[in-house]
Amino acid sequence: MHGRIKVRTTAEQEELKKKERAKKVVLYKTAITQIFQKRKDHIWDNELLLLTEKILLQNSDVYTLWNIRREVFQNNNWNEDDYTNILQKELTLTENCLRNNPKSYSVWHQRWWVMEHMPKPDWQNELTLCTKCLNIDERNFHCWDYRQYVVEKAGIPDHAEYEYSTTKILNNFSNYSSWHYRSKVLTKLFYNDSKEIPIVQEKQKEELEFVMNATFTDPNDSSAWFYQRWLLDNYKSKSQSILWRSRLTKDMVIVVFDNEIPGQSGNISLFVNNNKIDTQWESYRGKKFSRIWTGIFNTSLQCLSEIQNVYINIENQNYSLQYSHEESTWIYKSNSLLTNENHNEEQLNEQLESYKQLTKMEPNNKWAILIGIFLMRKINFIHFHDIILEDLNVLSNIDYLRTNYYKDLRSKYLLEYKLHKMWEQESNLEIQSKIDLSALNLTTLHNNQYFTFFEEVNLSANDLGRSLNQLSSFQCCTKLSLSSNQIKSLKSFPTLNNLEFLSLRNNNLSDINEILDLIKRHNLMKLDLRDNPIYDLCKNDGRITNIAPNLELL
Repeated sequence: MHGRIKVRTTAEQEELKKKERAKKVVLYKTAITQIFQKRKDHIWDNELLLLTEKILLQNSDVYTLWNIRREVFQNNNWNEDDYTNILQKELTLTENCLRNNPKSYSVWHQRWWVMEHMPKPDWQNELTLCTKCLNIDERNFHCWDYRQYVVEKAGIPDHAEYEYSTTKILNNFSNYSSWHYRSKVLTKLFYNDSKEIPIVQEKQKEELEFVMNATFTDPNDSSAWFYQRWLLDNYKSKSQSILWRSRLTKDMVIVVFDNEIPGQSGNISLFVNNNKIDTQWESYRGKKFSRIWTGIFNTSLQCLSEIQNVYINIENQNYSLQYSHEESTWIYKSNSLLTNENHNEEQLNEQLESYKQLTKMEPNNKWAILIGIFLMRKINFIHFHDIILEDLNVLSNIDYLRTNYYKDLRSKYLLEYKLHKMWEQESNLEIQSKIDLSALNLTTLHNNQYFTFFEEVNLSANDLGRSLNQLSSFQCCTKLSLSSNQIKSLKSFPTLNNLEFLSLRNNNLSDINEILDLIKRHNLMKLDLRDNPIYDLCKNDGRITNIAPNLELL
């Protein structure tokens, strides 16, 4: 037995590890106590830097310790040379921490802070560091973000970064961070004023070819597919406010936008006969930003048919309304019908055929089917409507974990189709007041601002029980049917000021207090609660009669 090395048992090893951990915890607590005491006493000395450094080298994610180090730097009167040396040492510390934890938010932020305070920052060195880190882990999105900051500071041309992203992508098509970085660079290089696509048309064509090669090389990787979706998505700047529709009566004007805009500080103004009208603009629930704004007049307008001109000024752009003799109101309607002009339709069709071939080879590839749907919508969503719905059903079957997402997507596309067909039949001076969307299996009401002017809406036989909050835009609605929608609760049901008839028949309502609250918030004339668990209780509850004596409960 002599001369042999003793091998420790598992129990002995575990006991030693426990002792080591306990020792480290004691040292850690002692150091933390000292650090916070020094901070409390405003002692910003080298010992405080040393104490925090020891802990950060073991755990660089303790953000408070980086804060304390910055406080030390800011509360000492070092000369410029000493200050530069200390900041240089801080860069070395962050680099050492990055070797242990290259995806630490705290470390990258500390490095950013140091470079912001460095008297003569070496941006080329930072760029080299980013390149080294991305060579080790090309998906380090923290480093990609930092690189974007360094590139801007160093004055690196966008074209150079565009080429860099190309190199990284060609090395690995699966590098999602490179694709994302590329989209940022392209948006700066080839910004598109039309707002329909994120980059100019010719560059989009090149990118579609580039990314299609990537998707065919590795059809099951999601990175390139997401980039392709970005290229195909309709794009509108958040700052762009486009008036969709407006209707003016003698007492109010309602304006509906494509995007949420502020209504205060004179952002929206109404002019009648070239005179600005004193108008109080309101949004639902007093939101500062909204797609729907209602202007209430302090003084009612007289003889609408005799008014010469009406226009709305939004962000220094005028929108002229026209008088409708049929509806006895002034109306504005934009020319857009949810469709876009495609200058590269031939290319999109070619890509659609290619992805159809890929789907035949790999029938369970959800990405190919989904991109096919986006391509069909981009080409002509009316023509391909039925095929799009069929493909969404296929996706629900092969990617069942995301079934709800595909159902919501189906609802969005189906609503757009129905609305488009209805708008096509409207005259220029007509706004339809009724719509029937029953038995469509809708799960959501996407872009619900399009429902603003409807007075009668039939949403029966759908699945909107979890989307009642989206009814908030139905402020003009007087008659609403939500029968057979699997509604279990009315807690998210908004207040609809003009609602007179509401059908909630054949749902799963069981809370009498929710019914009472609904009645209190509305001036209903008829309420249909038949075929609900709560029905018999409501029929015999005297509180309903006390709250609304004129209500007819069906």
